[in-house]
Amino acid sequence: MRKVLLFAAIVCCMNVNAETIRDDFNANSFNWTECAYKSSTGSAIIDKGVMTIESRGENKAMGALLSAFSGTQMKVGENTFFETHCYAPISLKKDFRITSNVVIDKLGSDRLVGFVFNYRDGGNFYCFTFNDEMINFQRYENNEVVGRISQGVKWDKKSKMQQRWTLIKEGDELAFMVDDMEVMRVRYMQLEYDGVGFYTFGKQKLIVEEMEYIQ
Repeated sequence: MRKVLLFAAIVCCMNVNAETIRDDFNANSFNWTECAYKSSTGSAIIDKGVMTIESRGENKAMGALLSAFSGTQMKVGENTFFETHCYAPISLKKDFRITSNVVIDKLGSDRLVGFVFNYRDGGNFYCFTFNDEMINFQRYENNEVVGRISQGVKWDKKSKMQQRWTLIKEGDELAFMVDDMEVMRVRYMQLEYDGVGFYTFGKQKLIVEEMEYIQ
């Protein structure tokens, strides 16, 4: 509760002179990377006011997943996940709050979802990802995981989950919140790039209904 109150106070301070920008996905005005056809890894489609990201779930997904959670390096370019991104209408070098309303198809040991940020390209980014029992913060450089923080997490339900994800930057601290409850915090992570996006792994579908940027 103390953490929630702390970040509520931070957000109130930010809102005094803050600008709010919303993406309701009625059109692709933020230039999200769309992939309408079913590729070998998945698809990302904006239609009828939502963005749907879906990864296909290769047979080797479980092996890559276990690699990712066991501390060994996982190559990004091996058809193991699907991501889509845009470049945020705010600067991620300054303090900010980014919120997204999402619907997760199902969580399991071989299914991941997550939020991507500090995105430069497909091999260089940060992300918060989670499955049915663990959440990770990971840093990718040149297609390899170069840093990871992991901790356990429990969910009330594991299918057709409606959630509100929030990423808050205050100074050199980042907090990732789900439904206004902090699930992970990291420190001393400098952000250089304004790319943000979403991540699915395994046979997974993620629907993004709305995004909000506050700075």
